Parts: sequence; C-alpha cells; structure tokens
Amino acid sequence: MVGQCWRDGKVRKRCANSRKTQRHESSLNIDSQLALILILLRRPSKSMPWGNRCCVYDLAFKPDGSELLVAADTKVLIYDGTDGTLLQSLKGHKDLVYAVAFSYNGENFASGSADRSVIIWTEQHEGTLKYIHNEAVQCLAFSPITCFLLSCAISDFGIWTQLEKSVSKQRTSSRCVCCSWSCDGQFYAIGMFDGTVSLRSAANSLEIKKIERPSGEPIWALAFAGPRNTAKSLFIVILRGIVIPILREGLLVLVDWGQTAAFYDLDGNQLFQEDKKLGYDPTAIEFFNYGQFLIICGSNRQVTLYSREGTTLGTVAQMDTWVWTVKARPNTNTIVVGCVDGTLACYQLMFSTVHGLHKERYAYRENMTEVVVQNLANQTSIRIYCNDLVRKVAVYYNRLAVQLADRVEIYRLVTERDDGQLEYRLVEKINRAFDCSLLVVCAHHLILCHERRLQCYDHKGLKQREWLLESLIRYIKVIGGPPGREAMLIGLRNGAVCKIFVDNPFITEILRLKSAVRCLDISHLREKLAIVDETGVCTTFDIKTKQFLFQEPSCNSVAWNADQENLLCYSGGGALCIKADNFSSHQQRMQGFVVGFSGKRVFCLHMFAMTAVEVPLSNQLYQYLEQKMYKEAYDLASLGVTEGDWDVLGHDALHNFQLDIAQKAFHRIKDARYLQLISEIKDMIKKDKKIELMLGCIKAYEGRYREAAVLFQKIGCDQKTLEMFTDLRMFDQAQELLSSASGETQKDLLRRRADWAQNSNEPIIAAEMFVASGDYAKAVSLMIKNNWIDMLINLAHRIDRSNVDVLRTIGNYLAKKGEYTLASHLFQSINDIRALINMYVDAALWNDAFLTAAKYQKYDEEVYLPYAPYHMAGHDVEALQVLEQLMGNAIKENRFIDAGYYNWVLSMQYLEQCCADPEMIEKFLDFNNKANCYYAFDVIYKYLAEPFTSCPADALVNIARYLACQKEIYKISRVSIFYTLMKQGQILGAYKLARYALEQLSCLKIPYRFEKLIETEALMIRSKPFTDAEELLPMCYRCGISNPLLGTNECIHCKNPFILSFVSFEVLPLVEFIVSDDINLEEARQLINAEPPLGQIENPLQEQMSLKTGKVMANREILLRLEKQQVIIAEWPPPFATRFYYNIIPEISIIQCNSCYRMFHADDFEIACLKTGGCPFCHVAPQKKTNRNFIGDNDIE
Repeated sequence: MVGQCWRDGKVRKRCANSRKTQRHESSLNIDSQLALILILLRRPSKSMPWGNRCCVYDLAFKPDGSELLVAADTKVLIYDGTDGTLLQSLKGHKDLVYAVAFSYNGENFASGSADRSVIIWTEQHEGTLKYIHNEAVQCLAFSPITCFLLSCAISDFGIWTQLEKSVSKQRTSSRCVCCSWSCDGQFYAIGMFDGTVSLRSAANSLEIKKIERPSGEPIWALAFAGPRNTAKSLFIVILRGIVIPILREGLLVLVDWGQTAAFYDLDGNQLFQEDKKLGYDPTAIEFFNYGQFLIICGSNRQVTLYSREGTTLGTVAQMDTWVWTVKARPNTNTIVVGCVDGTLACYQLMFSTVHGLHKERYAYRENMTEVVVQNLANQTSIRIYCNDLVRKVAVYYNRLAVQLADRVEIYRLVTERDDGQLEYRLVEKINRAFDCSLLVVCAHHLILCHERRLQCYDHKGLKQREWLLESLIRYIKVIGGPPGREAMLIGLRNGAVCKIFVDNPFITEILRLKSAVRCLDISHLREKLAIVDETGVCTTFDIKTKQFLFQEPSCNSVAWNADQENLLCYSGGGALCIKADNFSSHQQRMQGFVVGFSGKRVFCLHMFAMTAVEVPLSNQLYQYLEQKMYKEAYDLASLGVTEGDWDVLGHDALHNFQLDIAQKAFHRIKDARYLQLISEIKDMIKKDKKIELMLGCIKAYEGRYREAAVLFQKIGCDQKTLEMFTDLRMFDQAQELLSSASGETQKDLLRRRADWAQNSNEPIIAAEMFVASGDYAKAVSLMIKNNWIDMLINLAHRIDRSNVDVLRTIGNYLAKKGEYTLASHLFQSINDIRALINMYVDAALWNDAFLTAAKYQKYDEEVYLPYAPYHMAGHDVEALQVLEQLMGNAIKENRFIDAGYYNWVLSMQYLEQCCADPEMIEKFLDFNNKANCYYAFDVIYKYLAEPFTSCPADALVNIARYLACQKEIYKISRVSIFYTLMKQGQILGAYKLARYALEQLSCLKIPYRFEKLIETEALMIRSKPFTDAEELLPMCYRCGISNPLLGTNECIHCKNPFILSFVSFEVLPLVEFIVSDDINLEEARQLINAEPPLGQIENPLQEQMSLKTGKVMANREILLRLEKQQVIIAEWPPPFATRFYYNIIPEISIIQCNSCYRMFHADDFEIACLKTGGCPFCHVAPQKKTNRNFIGDNDIE
C-alpha cells in the first residue's frame, strides 16, 4: 500500500493513515533546498519495529532521470522521476529485494533478492533473464560503459553479459557487502565484511589490488568518482601560505562501520594519512553534482553533504529513522533518500552565490570549499583551496578575505607576474566564528555587518570600533582611501546614505531619500553620487552641493566608471544604459545586474556568472564633439574606442585648431600623414600665416582639393594650387583653375605635366609630350622601354643629325631588335664606323664586317679578334693562357675527360709552332702524352667514384696497365691505378698482376676508405696461384710472342711498340712500317691503292717482320702487293713524318681519327660517335666518307 505526501518548504500534507510526522528539514544553512516528494511505503507485517512499514533497501535512476527504481519488500517499484507517480510494481522475487541497478544506456535494469536470484528486466519492464547465486544477493552494479552487470551474493560474485548465456561465479573469502564500477569501466571494487576491498580488472576479473582497512570493520558502501568535470583540472592550493599546484584525478571513497570514511586513488593508494571521522554508522554514499560533492547517510538519521575531499558542508535532510540509501538524479541537483521505515523523500539543492568585486578583481566561491579570484581585465585567475566551507568572500585591491566555518583567512596578492597570472599568499588568520550578513575587507581592517550594526576588526581579530546605524543596512561599499583610513558608503533601509571612515567613530550623513537604498556608487573623483532606491529609480547628486543632477527610472543597479568622472552606467529591464555628463543615455540589450564599470568594460552579474562586457563609447564621444568639449572627448576616447572614432576626433579637433588634442588622437592610430600636417600647421602659426592657408592645407589632406584651391587662390597662392594639383596629377583641374594665371605659371604647369606623363600609365602621351618639348633623350628612353620601333624610326627621320647620342641610342636599339639594315644606315649617317662594326660582330654578320674592315683598316683587330679564337687572331699567348686555365680547372674539378681534351688541344697548338721553334716538339710530346693519360684515367676515376660502371673488367685492366707504365702526372692517382689492377686482376685471374699491384700499393699512402679493402684483398690473394691467365697476356702481332702483363707498352722481344685501341686499350693487330726513302707520300699512296697481284696469299711484310729487329721497310714491290683496305696512313703535320700501319688481321675492323690520329676498333668508334657525336678522344665529328680508315665486311669479301 503506497501513500504520498507532498511538501513545499515547511508545509506538507499527510496521508490519513500515516503516523505522526516529524519535520524533515535541512541543516544545510548555506544553501536553499526544497524537498519535493515524500512517499511512505508500507507492507502488512508487524514484525518490524516501525509498525507495518517496509525498508527501502536500494534506489536506482534511469540514466535520463525519467524513472526511479525502488527496492522495497519483495517488489521492484517504478516511479516517475519527475513527479513521483507510481508507474508500476514488478513482482518477480519470492523474498526481499535488496538491490536494483540500471544499465548505462537505460535499455535494461536488474534486481537482486534474498531468494538468491537476479532478474534482468527490459526497458518495457518485462523480465527477460534470471540467474541464481548460491546465497542471497547483496548488491548489483552495471558498468558505466558496457552492458556488464556485477552481482554480489554473500559468498560469491559474478558478471553477466549479453553475449554469454551463463554467469560464472567466483568465491570470496568474506561476505560481500557493496560493489561499484570505476567511471571508465576498466575495473570494479567489492567491499567485504572483514574490512577489505578487492579491486579487480573488468577484462579478466583478476584481483589487481587488495585494500585492507586497519580497523577490520565492514565496508558498508563505496563509490568511484571521475576527474573533476571542468576544463581546469590544475588547481592552485594555498595551505599555510604556500602555493601548491595539484591535479585532481579520479578517486575511490569507502565508508565502514568503524564510523570512518577513507579516500583512495585509482591505484588503491590512500590519499590522506588520517581517515575522515563521521561519528555515525554510514549506510550509503553517493557522488553528487558531477562528482563535485559527496553525500553520506546513515544511523544519524541525516543526509550530510561533503566536499569531494571529505570536508563537511552541512546537512541536507533530517529524517525520522535511519537513512538506508541515497541516490542522485542524473544531470540535476536532485537527490532521493530511502529510510528503513519506508520513507522515500526527494530533495532539490540550490547553491547560492558567494562573491565579491573590487575594480577588475572578482572573487567567488566554487565547489563550496574553493575560492577563485579572477582578473576580469586580462582573464587570468587563481584557485585557492580552503578545505572548509566558504561562507563569505571579500576583495579589496591586493587583499582577499575568506570567511570559513570557524575562522576568517586573509590573503595578500604577492605579485602579478609578467604573464598576468595571480599569486596570493595567506598572511593572517582570525580563529573566530563571526555571525554577519555582509563582509568587507580593507587594507588593515575587516568590516562585519549585522542588521544595524557595523563592527571593525583588525587583521589580528581585535575589535577596533563599532557603529550603530539608525536603520537596517541595505548596501555597503568601500570607496577607498589611505591604508587604515578607508571610507565606506552605507545605504540604509530608511533611505539615508552615510559615510564612515574606518579610523573615525562618527557617522556622516550625506543625504536622505524617501525610499530604501538598493544600490549606490560614487564617481571617480568623489564628486557625484548615484543611488538606486527600492522603487527602481536611479538618482544622481552633486556631493558637495547636494544638488539633484538627473534621474532615470526602471533601474536595478548603477556604477560609475572607475577612470572617467562623468561616465555612468545603469541596468534594468534587460538593458544596459551608458550616460555621459548630462547627455542622453545610450541603451543596449543586457541581462543581469551591473556591478562595476572600468575603462570600456562593464562587469555584469547574471544568474551565478560574472561577465565582462566591452561597451562601445562612440555615441558618448560624438556627444562631446557636438558640444566642442575636446578635452572631455579625448579623456573618454582614452578608455577605448575604435580607430575610426580616433580619426573623427582628430579631424574635428584639427578643424577647430585644437592641435594638441588632434596630435594625441593621430598618435593613437599612428597616422604619420596628419602628424606631419600638424607639425606644418604649428610652423605656420609661428610664422603668422593666414588662417585660409592653414585651412586649405587641412582640406587638401582630407581630399577636398577644389575647396583647398579656392582658399589658396583667395589669398593669392597660385603656386600652392599648382603644386597641389600637379602632385595629384589633376592637370585638367589645374588648367581650369589656373587659366588666368601668369605665363610663367603656365609653362611650369606644362613642364610638370610632362614629368607626370613619364611616370603615368599613358606612355604614348608621355612620349609625344617629350618629343613636343624637345626632350628627345627621355622620349627615346620611353619608346625603347615600350618597344615602339615604328615611333623610333619616325623620330630618327625627324631628328637633326647633330643629335648624335640620341641617334646612336636608336641605332643600338634597332640592331638589338634585328633591324640591321636600318641601324647600319643610321650609323653611317652619323659616321659612327665603330658602332657599325660592333653591330656586325655582335650579330655575327662576318661578311659585312670584313667588307667594312677592308674599307676602314684601322678596325681590323676589332673584327678579327672576336671572329676567331685567339690563335687565329694572332694572339697565341692569350690562346695558351685560356687553354691552360681550362685544363687546370678541369683537373681540379676531376673532369679528366675534359682535361685530356684540353691537353690535346694544347699539344696541337705547340705542334703548329714546331716548324718555327724545334724546342716546341718536347712540349708537344709532353702534352700529347698527358692527354692520353688523363683520357684513360677518366675511366678509372669513374669506376671508383660511381656506384656502377659499364666498362668491362678486361678494359679496366688494360687501361690501368697503360697508366701504370707512365710517369707520375698531377691528379692521376697511383693508388687508384694499382687498386684497379689488383681488384680487376683477381676477377680475371691475373693473380701475378694483382700481387704486383698490392706490392706497389704497400709503398703508397692509402686513403682511409681503401685501407680495409686492400687489407682484405691482401689476405685473399694468398690463396691464389702465382700466375696470370694465358688468355690475358698481350701478344705482339709482329713477332707473334705473348708478353707478360707486367711489361711496358712495347714487345719485350722485338721492341715493336703496341698500337692500342683508345676505347678498350687492347693491342690492335697493327704493325708499323716505313717506305723507302726514294718513295714520296703521293707515290706511296698510289702504289698502295693499286690492285695487288692475283692469287697472293702470304703477308707481303712477313719476311720483314720475321727479322724481329729493326723497322719494317716496304719498297715499291711490297707496296704494290699490299691490300689498300689493310693499310692505315696517319698523315701527321710537319715536322713529323707520315706513318704507315698494316693490319695483320683484316677481319678486325680498325678506324683512325683523322684529327687526333688515335686508333679504334670500328665498333667501339661507331658507338662512341653515336653517344658523343664525335671522336671520344678529340670530340671531332668523323667525315662521312672514310674509305681509307674503315675496313668493312664487303671489302673483306
């Protein structure tokens, strides 16, 4: 049987059959609260000590707060969470229901009973599943993130999930009393009867921590709390004057029947050394208001509110019997309590605002035990953790007073750091409980207000004096003064406004209104007083004369600007009004009460939040400007206006010659132009210039040019008008206004217009104006800049021939554009032959240049020197210097292929001089050999420097052998040569050669990068034979005997020099022979080209070659027998003789470069020509017909 009883405040209605009811009032005197619902649950049983009422064992809210589950008797009662209406009574258990719980998503709820069963119910209140424990179920808890249900019986526990059909149970060493999940659902805790708490992982149910209480008393309730629900998790704690930053994370709170509460972190470590003494047996705990507060109930028949850290805040409700369970409605400030006598009550808590404001510093209470001090100007704050209930807060300059339950703490602002952060330090503590309605703090005193009485204490707690007012005090405000002598304004209920000095026992009455004072404030200079009375009328007075100034209706609060004497703001009716002097006020929408006005910021208290609102002051500024009150306007603008407002103030003051105000205004917006103008006007004033001239300059700066010109002309300053319009390129207006000016002024205007045209976007007009004015140089420059060739040609026909420089400029430009015919006629017309020749040379018109040089022989060098290299121009010294520099740069930059080429070019230069100077032969041979070596070393260098090479191993060995036989040459590394011989020799099987290379390397300084490689190879060569592969041995094609790899570049038997292919450096099957002295070159060529006798098989030179000593000589008979395709003729220039070579193996095609006379395999040469376009050695492209050099397959046949 259910009976309902509604209560509002202290009045409630009872059911007709309920017993005598006691008052359920809250002792939480710091906040207002309201009990909404009181329900008495009954059952027909007389065995209970409270008559026929049943105990409320457990409560549970649906996550959205719409339903309340009540475990009472053998039923699960479902109530409407809003109004307490009974929705349904579920009957599924056979014994008392001890526990109920809702899932995190509200789709399921569960109930546990003494009949050992747990029933899973759906959101539609239908039972879907039932499972059994070994003994009576004690408690239930759903995971906050998943649909996992933790159910605990007396001796075991289990976890039910939707995915598993059965529930596995685990035995416990003691009786299970309570359980709870962590806020993240990662683990859960079970409180035991033996005073232990088991922390277990949700993943595998393994125990990760066991908390053992020293008292051994039963753990009757426990609860987890997550991190503080705020973005500011970093708190500044001030204890004993020390600033300590701490981080508030999640915690675990447990209470036992040793009448204590303990706090642990999520790792199971106790946070405080001493437990919280409760003084009663707790039965339930619940975190409230997003984890900021803690509610504990128990045997004291009360519901007590604590802070998160366990500080006692007050009593929420006083009940008739033990309070067995308490639950908070989600996302509200509502709690529901259940008692053992069946009472079910609902309370809504409302927390009042405790705060204080002085100028831009605002202090307020948060979380009941913390004080937050904000600097509203720069939005910085500090949080002070007081660890006690904060009752009153007062702030004054660098002082902060906090009234706690049994003491008053006074803090001092230590410093305000560069980053704007605040830092307060505890300086005094008054260990005394004060009963007051208002609290204010001064520099050295503390003022307490209680009804008509004001009491003044110093910061040590000693009473200094006391004032007794004639009526109740409605408003008190400290208005400042010297430390220890501050003044206060007091507003009384009878309408009187009094002034009191802290060091003076007398009360001074300022004035008296007809109705009670609601709010008041005094102006910046203490000359004006604004009062809001009980009727909502805001009245302002002059304090000295008591004269009434103005009055505004419908106000609830008022504040003077802290920096401006005549600026006032007041609020009321959802609007904020700003008023300056006696001008009309400007209104804007704003909710709340205005409590302060500093600069352009209005501090507004709306509901429980203090906000700083920036208000525009433009309207008040324009009101001052209309009345020409420039000083007041500047003072107002200094509070903060837009750049546009500063600009308006500056211009208005400038027009009225308030130069100091104007200068300050333009300084604010950094307008350098008008600052310069003000400086010029000050100079004009010193020189007693006319007022029209100064006004004209001002209007010109403002863009009002015609008005400025009229003022200038009014005082006869035509030159000033001309300068203004020409600077602005407004020539038409200048022509119009200066039509009656003097002739000199007209000419000056034309000259200025021509200069403007040069820099304008009308180049054609500018060029025409320059031509018309006779300034041909500027005209030509502009035409050239815009590529106007036709205009230049026309101008060249019109200009007199005496303008040589202009015509030369035109001619050079025409030559640059390829108009050589016109340019040549132009140069000839001014008789500038040097410029004509330079044009021909630059354009590579050599035929025309040669004809001109033949006509004017003194310019020969200017023609021939640019035409050819220095050598062809007769400057051999310069030619050699250039080649030597190019060669040196190529060697320094490791471009050895280029170095070989430049050495070859140098050698050919010396070869041309050998006939005149035989000493040059030695230089020719030296540079020719260097060319060969640098050319060959390029392959070795690239092999070692690049990651990959296309050169075969046998070619690398041949090149290295060739270089090893040469003398040392700059930048050709012997280490690289012998390293290549050693490395590639082993690959090819030339082990004797590799050993020789290693011996040579041992005598050289090895680079660091080669050291380990060479040491490794030196060890590996020991396992190889002491011979070279026979197929690698070079063979002499004259004597037919193989030569060792360690030899020189000639046969060791017949001394015949090897002819090498300058790609692979293989020995070519060529034998050099000479012709008889009586046969000249032409005859020898004819004999060789003649058809040889038929049937010839043997080599005609075989007999000579078999002698193996001396040179092979061919007479006319032998020459006639030679095949012309097997003979290669190298026609070296004098003083060297022509050389003849005979190809022993005609099947091997051999080619000779006609420029450098190097020999190549035909295939290698053709591939090189395809790659580089010419000979790989001298870079000269081969001739198309090379019958003398190539031996093709058709010729062989």
